[in-house]
Amino acid sequence: MTRSAQLCIFALASPAAALPPAHGLWINRRTLLSHGAAASVLLPLRKAPAAAPAAAGAGVAVYEIASAALDRRSYRGLRLANGLQVLLASDPAAGKAAAAMNVAVGSMSNPEAWQGLAHFCEHMLFLGTASYPDEGDFESYIASNGGSNNAYTDSEETVYFFDVGAGALPGALARFSDFFAAPLFTESATAREVAAIESEHSKNIQSDGWRTEQLLRATRGVSGHPYNGSPHTCYHHGTEPTLDSRLWRYGPPASAKYDPLGLPLSPDQGGGLGSGAVASPFATLVVPVREQRAVSATWCLPVADFDTWLACKPQVALSQLLTARADGSLLSLLKREGLGTAIEVGVEEQTRSFAVVTASLALTEAGLAAWPTAMGHLFSYLRLCREKGALAQLGFRYAEPSQPQAFVTATAASMPLYRPAAWLSGPSLLEGAGGPPTLRQLLGGMTPRAAMVEVCAKEVAPKAPLSEPIYGTRYGRLPIEMPLRATSADLAASWGIRYGRQPIEGEVAAWEAAPLLPELSLPRPNPFIPKRLAIKAYLPISPHISPYLPISPHTSPSLHISQAYFLWRSPEFYTSARTAVTAELFAGMLAEVLQEATYEAAQAGLVAASGVSSDAFTVQLGGYDERLPALATLVASTVRSFEPTQAAFERKVDILRRQLRDAERRQPISLAGYRRGLALQPARFSNEQLAAAAGEEGVLREAQLEAFVAGNLRENEAAEMVRGVRAALPAAPLAAERLPVRRLRRLPPGGATRQFLAGNPEEPNGALEMYLQVGPDEGDDWLHLLLLSQMIDKAATPSAVYAELRTKQQLGYIVQCGSTEADGVRGLVFIVQSSVQPPPELEARSPHISPYLSMARLEAFLRLFRGTLLLTSDEELDTYRESLAAQMQDVDQRADGQASRLWAEVATRRYDFGRPWRSSKRMRRVTRDGLIGFYDKYIAAGGAGRCRLSTHVFSQRSPPKGPLRDDPLPDAFFPPTADGFGVDWAADRAVV
Repeated sequence: MTRSAQLCIFALASPAAALPPAHGLWINRRTLLSHGAAASVLLPLRKAPAAAPAAAGAGVAVYEIASAALDRRSYRGLRLANGLQVLLASDPAAGKAAAAMNVAVGSMSNPEAWQGLAHFCEHMLFLGTASYPDEGDFESYIASNGGSNNAYTDSEETVYFFDVGAGALPGALARFSDFFAAPLFTESATAREVAAIESEHSKNIQSDGWRTEQLLRATRGVSGHPYNGSPHTCYHHGTEPTLDSRLWRYGPPASAKYDPLGLPLSPDQGGGLGSGAVASPFATLVVPVREQRAVSATWCLPVADFDTWLACKPQVALSQLLTARADGSLLSLLKREGLGTAIEVGVEEQTRSFAVVTASLALTEAGLAAWPTAMGHLFSYLRLCREKGALAQLGFRYAEPSQPQAFVTATAASMPLYRPAAWLSGPSLLEGAGGPPTLRQLLGGMTPRAAMVEVCAKEVAPKAPLSEPIYGTRYGRLPIEMPLRATSADLAASWGIRYGRQPIEGEVAAWEAAPLLPELSLPRPNPFIPKRLAIKAYLPISPHISPYLPISPHTSPSLHISQAYFLWRSPEFYTSARTAVTAELFAGMLAEVLQEATYEAAQAGLVAASGVSSDAFTVQLGGYDERLPALATLVASTVRSFEPTQAAFERKVDILRRQLRDAERRQPISLAGYRRGLALQPARFSNEQLAAAAGEEGVLREAQLEAFVAGNLRENEAAEMVRGVRAALPAAPLAAERLPVRRLRRLPPGGATRQFLAGNPEEPNGALEMYLQVGPDEGDDWLHLLLLSQMIDKAATPSAVYAELRTKQQLGYIVQCGSTEADGVRGLVFIVQSSVQPPPELEARSPHISPYLSMARLEAFLRLFRGTLLLTSDEELDTYRESLAAQMQDVDQRADGQASRLWAEVATRRYDFGRPWRSSKRMRRVTRDGLIGFYDKYIAAGGAGRCRLSTHVFSQRSPPKGPLRDDPLPDAFFPPTADGFGVDWAADRAVV
């Protein structure tokens, strides 16, 4: 496929107010990858006629687009005279519009002298253009119209995207298009954004995913270009970067030294990433930040025919083969031998010339000691796949439309890869006769000798003397072809880990000769593939009572899929740390059994999942309705015969303990939210309490079952499913006093501060979370809260919290404000993660601070924001109000989203199915006086209703000078949410 820029626009076809006159849309774009003139084309958003492509304009090609059977949208594909490919999508029922631009240049096109330039340019395009020079103009316009925006830089592409209220699309596109035609790259923004990128990097330093990816590049890749970059490479070369160097990405000169791949790769290199860099095979020993035990094999494989790869998607078949959970699968064998707990397979890097493929095995403690055996099983199964060698079409045909921003972002990313007619279907369908040969070619390259083997566990620390320079990852190298005179004892001593067999010596040769194991087999034909897909009778929402449980059937006349939820509400789950752990272990072991039992169903588009919360155990089923009853029967049978084995129990206890230890090593901002939850929700237990209780056994003895069924099912089918599940896990109604009640602590007026140290000693960042509690989501207070949080976060003013604290003051990459809800109680949350200032300084107040000075902090910002409220024009306020009202009722666009929304009403016992429409009407009635009164009461320092809980998480590198604060909180709680079951919602259905 040719490489050019792609633009995807999603918009309403009506009402007329959403678009310029004649339902048209002007797109003014300059050629991105060649030096051409600007072009302006009028693109109608009505469905394209079948004939007369010339009607679109001279030099413009029009394409018909294949779409899903259930897709209500209209599409038109275009290729403009300047080479820009455009996909227009029209949906009269959508509440938002969206657009995405794929600039087909990414990090692999970085010039050698400016590594990291592509990512830097991605940031800079948001910070002012010739027509809209203010740095915050685009962000403010999008936010004030109820939208959001972002971008990402990949190896061969950079994608920019946004969504916005439908009526604001023309203004958003005008600003968006100027990104690519006339960015400013001002000196002040350049210096700050280089620092912002470094802050973004800082938050990832303790992420194992980023660390292992960089380690692979550092130890196996070609040194230098293109897998490197830092503030130094972006900015400090003795002279500042010129505008020409910053814009290099838009039209790289023909004499550029590096091609877009930037990696030497040819068939005679055997697909090795930097092959030849070492004399003999070795395994990389990696010390992770968090608790894990894994061994992985990575291959860098040439892609001979990229178009064939795209059509037949061999990586999909490979993943399905290696991650199968049924009897005869690799995972089943690893579990049976006590070696492994999970398998992940994926393409880590995909380009037009090569693919980096990784298979990772999560190991038990015994599996770590015998990791060569686990790897031998992997290579044995790969051999089986090589020698022995309708679902995707079904998945695309009955795919539902995604949300506007997700749609345009995904589509823009795939547009360069497929012919126009397949822009929508290409990523989903498996096509062409090249599938088996391409899969065989892929499997043929996945040999032991070509594999880059990595063992990742804290236990390898004694033999990990090396340090990767960018992330500081500790690692070592272990040769895996040693002389035969080496003994198991020698090897155990040399590495510091015990083994149950003689490993290492000639290991690669042993893996190459791995025999076919009788325990391994390929998957059988799938019995869960549906054959009859018919629409059944419509049944409106109508909760009714049975002698045992409430069942709420709901069907839609336009969908072929259904969802079923089952909830066992019990007072036993979180009465103590022991019962909480017991519930977690029960849910985890049952989920593992269900995964194996329902693997074939999952491959056929059906879902069976289980989970546990503080007051309930849940099972969710979903998929094509013809096979859903069969899935329910299988799940019921599996649950009925479920008897946890001692091995499964010990495996889950080990996993849970490591997860709980890991929890303290999360990013500081995540720890702050976790600590706030512990303070407010008394039913929760700390990680330390749960870890201490892990290992004690228990059973579920007392529970009440509730169920909800939605989709293309008749009422008798829904009832039959529920009866089957109830028979598998018997339950009876609980007395009112035995029903679990979720409570949230009521904060007193004033403020409290609690301080903690980050669990990871290497974490450079600290974090502040300020939580301002408002109260139950009743009356208009929570509507004022939603509106105010939107304005504070991204107001059309230089004092917006993100613009002030992140962009101007450079306090940290993560600066956010938003409303939150827990157990029916609302609040406003501010979060800042920073390596620049400690948490108390981020929150500090001073009566002499201007919002435009770098010493401004969060409390100063809040005090000054009241002036912003007073100065906000009526027009701006109307824009915010209307965009939020539209968002509230923009629900039920997808069947799974609708089912999830309705289920939330059932699970919280509110049963208020018409809530979005009533809330939307009330939002439109919110007044300025009411908003300012709310601010003065709940947000302003000294407000009568201001209830603040500040959580500080300090980096161990910069601990507080004095003792950690732990202000006491009173034992006062909000009343539980009222039970709405049995309430007549007929009026609300009329609104719907």
